[in-house]
Amino acid sequence: MSEEVIIRKYKNTDYVQLCKVHDEARMQELIVGNAVDLYAPLEVAIYKEELFSETIYVAEVNNRIVGFVAFKENELGYIYVLKDFQGKGIGGKLLDTVIPYLERPAFLEVFPSNIKAKRLYKSRGFVEETKEKMILD
Repeated sequence: MSEEVIIRKYKNTDYVQLCKVHDEARMQELIVGNAVDLYAPLEVAIYKEELFSETIYVAEVNNRIVGFVAFKENELGYIYVLKDFQGKGIGGKLLDTVIPYLERPAFLEVFPSNIKAKRLYKSRGFVEETKEKMILD
């Protein structure tokens, strides 16, 4: 990737851009998981999803948020990258940033059909415990 990717902690001023990343990437995830009926934009789902009770890091390219990761204790709750920026190492950089902070054993949930995401998680040491849950010791 020719553009510099900056990984940094989330700031409140990132909220609007974070919502855009969440909404686009969440829909993409739900399409892959055949669960589009679960979709709600972040501004609606914010109270159910508890995203902002987690530690959040964002990926920024040219002052634009293109991805984020969120975790709490031993759970990786979110990792989303805009479609146009996928396959460029951004998801890996986000994971590499937070993995040292995850308590072990750490876990995440993923749709069984999300092969690209599973490949990324496996490349960072996660193993499948079930079709929908991956663990990092």
